[in-house]
Amino acid sequence: MSAEPARSRKPDRRTGPSAASFLLSIALLLASVARVPASVSFPMQTEGVLGAWSFFEQDEEHFIYGEIGAKIRVLSAGDFSWRLGMDITTFMGKNRLHPDMKFNIYHAHWNLKIQFDYRIRSDLLLLLYSDHECYHNIDTPDSTSQYLNNIKLGAEYQPDRIDFQPRPTIAPGPWPDAWIALGIYRPKGESFQKGHDFDWSIQLGVDQPLVGWRSYLFGLRYEPSFYFHMDGDASSRHLLETYVSCVASAGSFEAYLAWVPRDTQPMRPIDGRAYWGIRFNW
Repeated sequence: MSAEPARSRKPDRRTGPSAASFLLSIALLLASVARVPASVSFPMQTEGVLGAWSFFEQDEEHFIYGEIGAKIRVLSAGDFSWRLGMDITTFMGKNRLHPDMKFNIYHAHWNLKIQFDYRIRSDLLLLLYSDHECYHNIDTPDSTSQYLNNIKLGAEYQPDRIDFQPRPTIAPGPWPDAWIALGIYRPKGESFQKGHDFDWSIQLGVDQPLVGWRSYLFGLRYEPSFYFHMDGDASSRHLLETYVSCVASAGSFEAYLAWVPRDTQPMRPIDGRAYWGIRFNW
């Protein structure tokens, strides 16, 4: 899904190439200078999430949310991969046209992703990717929508971990999963950025299992995001989760509690809110 431009005009040529074409150029450059094997495959492997969560303090704007997302590994060439992803989050609450309906889908958040990655070793992945995110209220004028486009360079660290612990084990692993991403918000212009004035950002996350027992993991997650604006200002969002996860061969099921102690960024902030939820990961 692509967000409609604020007004019907061609994008300013000074904004430069699109994020997708820029990423493709970088990936082709990397492939030309690296040793890429002759065999190229199309594995079409998927990973994804399906879940829902509800706020403890409910009102018309903070009721029940649902999420579904998937990422497909389209192409593989040795340690290089090309992936496409899409995540959708919907909010069910009060409808402007039908205020008596509480379980009507009120607004949605879309994230379309194109990603190139290179596996340095079994537990470390380098990423180059772009997000197109948009927020839309279903039954309201387009003036309420927000969207962004970015280019990000990041890394993911996922240490090998034994899924089955015959007896309670403290800090199985023992190192946490972690990721970091440095992003710039380009191209500029109203056709690509709306509802924010981000210039660049740093986002990261840490996932530390605290106790493992049989196929269960109990742990903590912390995901801070820091945004630096065009006018020199800054904002941030901090997410804390505690969870219990049941790990199976094909994926996992989680139940969790979450709290956002600080959220000053402008894209649908939920400062101070707490909620509980469930999710399936595969």
